[in-house]
Amino acid sequence: MHFDDLLKTLGELGHYQRTRLFLICLVSIVCAFHAMNMVFVGANPKKKCEIPQVNLSSVKNVSADQWRTFLRSADEDACEIYNPDEVYESITNGSSTIQELTAAGTNVTFSKVQCSDWQFSRDVYGSTIVTQFYLVCDSAWLRSTSKTLYFFGRLLGAVVFGQLSDIFGRRPMFFAGLLMLLVVGCVAAASPSMFVFIPFYILQGAAQTGLFLVAYTMCTELVGLSYRVLAGFLIQGFYSIGYMALSGVAYLIYDWRYIEVAITVPVVLFAAYLCILPESIRWLLSKGRVEDAKVIIKKVAATNKVSITEEMLEDLSSSCEKQKEAAIDDRKYTFVDLFRPFRMLILSLNVWFNWLVNAMVYYGLALGTDNLGGDPYINFMIAGAVEIPAYIMCVLLLNRVGRKKPLTVTMIFGGISCIASAFVPKDLVAFKVTLAMLGKFGITASYAIIYLMAAEVFPTVVRNIGMGISSMSARIGGMLAPQILELRVFWDPLPLLVFGVLSSVAGGLAVFLPETNGRPLPQTIEDVTHPDKLKHRDEMTLEITPNGTKEQGKENEKC
Repeated sequence: MHFDDLLKTLGELGHYQRTRLFLICLVSIVCAFHAMNMVFVGANPKKKCEIPQVNLSSVKNVSADQWRTFLRSADEDACEIYNPDEVYESITNGSSTIQELTAAGTNVTFSKVQCSDWQFSRDVYGSTIVTQFYLVCDSAWLRSTSKTLYFFGRLLGAVVFGQLSDIFGRRPMFFAGLLMLLVVGCVAAASPSMFVFIPFYILQGAAQTGLFLVAYTMCTELVGLSYRVLAGFLIQGFYSIGYMALSGVAYLIYDWRYIEVAITVPVVLFAAYLCILPESIRWLLSKGRVEDAKVIIKKVAATNKVSITEEMLEDLSSSCEKQKEAAIDDRKYTFVDLFRPFRMLILSLNVWFNWLVNAMVYYGLALGTDNLGGDPYINFMIAGAVEIPAYIMCVLLLNRVGRKKPLTVTMIFGGISCIASAFVPKDLVAFKVTLAMLGKFGITASYAIIYLMAAEVFPTVVRNIGMGISSMSARIGGMLAPQILELRVFWDPLPLLVFGVLSSVAGGLAVFLPETNGRPLPQTIEDVTHPDKLKHRDEMTLEITPNGTKEQGKENEKC
């Protein structure tokens, strides 16, 4: 008997599953906080060089504003100013007036000096790492580097947590991620310098991604086949709620250190889950730990108020024993198994490329919200809000039309929207923003679908490894997104054009992915490389009665 068959009796989404699904989804709110916090923690407010004060009382027709304006005109970014001593001497000895110097513009011959003090605007943002650590001019690279390294940390977290959760289980790595996020988040908030902040920010990225990866896998493995779509999109929906809520948190708190504390300390509340969340039954069965799985199955049955017989459990146990005797569970699976045989390699590369492009476009559009004009907090909230209808659309469609077609359509639709937005004139702001948000809508939907498909196409024995490398691919896409945005220096529409073309290409390749709708989760590599066997298993039915099971087909020899 396959576990999905037993779930039809236990309840595919009974009270037991609903409660734990909701609790796991709450964690994704915190994950969203930490995934997007750099938008506000690392915000770059408007700044002006603080001009040294001089005695202008003896100088005719020179106001303090004229003095500051002229000195700052040496450099648009105000990293350098005209030498105050030279300018002061020139206007005091009568060789030139401030009006003449201003009219001359860049033709003046004064030397330039590096600005040593800064005045940051507090109209929009409060204290950020830019204002705290003076990440301007020669130090500005630390701001962009911290973002890149954060995504590198997320890459490490995807690989490490994916591998370890397949070896040691979902539950221990879930709580390891929570503990790690709590510690590194608090240390990052108290960092005295960027050279302390950056290492712990990297670890923060690793903890956030590892935690969300494990939580997502736990959600999809918790429920029955009919509710996998709902579970996958529910946790994504809670992520969007965290996305939107972050703008409110940042607006109210207004200081990067306290923002870090506010999004980190709530992790303590999840310690209560130690008494509530069990290990994944599917993972236990894949490792041959049938007795441990039986204990949890009985708790599920009691909570859902259904009856299961010892015959059902023994049938499940017998199937797993045969699998164990075949030495399927005895060997340790690693990421190498995702590259063999050839059919598995092609599948893996296709999934990973789709993840890379989805993340690249998703974060590229998200990081570009500051170009919309208006209030950045409202813009950020809108960018998160547009995700909700995308998820609702997916929930309504995926069980009806499958996964593959919606993935292809939404990626190509998002790509075309980005391409169209790239060629809209700048003066048509509303139209340009609308097309960009349609692109965000499409890429949000496709990102969620590929997340679900990856959890469904990779077999149980390497599912978290496959999801880990998928998430690693997404982190590479995230690291590339800011660099692609810098292509504006060559041609302003180029970033949107690149995002649109890559999204359309990835959507075309998605056609070659297998359809997973209505299929059991593959357990072994053979289920993927020989899909006819998995289809045969799907076609075998078991009539489950209160007194036991009645076989209507050959015995299923897989858990």
